[in-house]
Amino acid sequence: MIKSKLPTEVELIYEVMPCNAMRTAQEPSGKKHACTYFRKWGNYHSYDYKEDGPPAQPGIEQPSQYVGLAPLTPEVLSGCRKSPIMAIGINPNLPGFFSSRKNSVYPLFDDYKQFAHYFRYRSTDKLEIPDEKFDQYDIASEERPPDLRTDLNVPQQDGERTVPLQKQPVTFYNQLQSMLDDMAKRMDWADHKLSVGEDLAYINMVACPSAVWMTRPRNRYPDDLVMSNEETKGIVHECFHHRQYFLRQFFQSLPKIIVVISGTTARAFISEMKDRFIMGDPQVGESINDLLDRKHVLKYGELPDGEELTARVIFSHHITGNASSFGKVREKVLNQMVEEAQLGNVILNETTGHLLRPKGGCVFCPMMEVGVCDYENELVPLSDHMSLTADSPVGMLMEEKRAQMEFIQFQREGESDLAWTEDDEDFQTLDETP
Repeated sequence: MIKSKLPTEVELIYEVMPCNAMRTAQEPSGKKHACTYFRKWGNYHSYDYKEDGPPAQPGIEQPSQYVGLAPLTPEVLSGCRKSPIMAIGINPNLPGFFSSRKNSVYPLFDDYKQFAHYFRYRSTDKLEIPDEKFDQYDIASEERPPDLRTDLNVPQQDGERTVPLQKQPVTFYNQLQSMLDDMAKRMDWADHKLSVGEDLAYINMVACPSAVWMTRPRNRYPDDLVMSNEETKGIVHECFHHRQYFLRQFFQSLPKIIVVISGTTARAFISEMKDRFIMGDPQVGESINDLLDRKHVLKYGELPDGEELTARVIFSHHITGNASSFGKVREKVLNQMVEEAQLGNVILNETTGHLLRPKGGCVFCPMMEVGVCDYENELVPLSDHMSLTADSPVGMLMEEKRAQMEFIQFQREGESDLAWTEDDEDFQTLDETP
């Protein structure tokens, strides 16, 4: 389905950013949308950039102002849309829910281009207020999520509450970076620049955040944070099947290696993609350890010239939610990534120090004024054109979009009762989960 005359990767920015607000506030009177569930997780300290428009420089550290407590915004893919490696989770995490990360802050932009810039350059860190400053501003330290009600007392000057922000290292993402480093070492890529955000992007199957995907009661969590069956089905239908936020980005990105993280994510991914596996025959509910014992290959589809587009799928325990189990299988995950490099399915561009981009066009960075595309000369469109840029005629851009949509039209909804339910082995160390 062609929703607009915008390229998929750009169209998603305009649809995802306001989505939860619209589902919550703009539904017909008397009707409660399933996605209002995410508002149960409460409001969190938020910031906006001080300057209008997308920042001129890369990175998420920009001059910012505190704007108060607010619901969280849905998230899009973090990193380059054409990263050859994609890590997949069930839904975005929520560090600020835990007392150890109470100084976390979240972006609340009213500028779509700022939203695009932030998620293009988010890599191994999020943002926080330095501890000493946060303690100075926090005048209601007894309040805890999901019941934060009092804004921070950030001094106002010239109509703005300028707030110092610093990077908040995220163990989950830094572990992914260590995997890239070890992969490069094993391949003897001495001068590589492999990095999370450039060579590995991260996306979730559902766009709205919560501290955990909770389909059953858990200690230390209010009972009303458990998703009912109706809420789970409604959320999955709205976000994954109807609006297809994940699917549209997935088939625009077309990564060569897919790392499915956690048993919970594996259940959902296998259920929804089961018909696309041409090797491995993974089963919903199968353990991560068993899944790692064999090779899994997914087929995106075929191009008009007969070229078959495929990806290696690697299943992993949750990196931080089940750190002990991940540590035991990390080498197996790494070995499968290295195998794909040895087979030539991911290739280092020795000029840039990054991996070559997979098949398919992308105009995200220039069209959203995020910056120049560092990989423009590597991109090969799916459609019958030598290249595509943000200045290409709309008709050419739509041909590329139609080629992506051809893959999605064969998508079948998953039918397993286990799909989209929480795996008991996930999130064993919730207080440490970033």
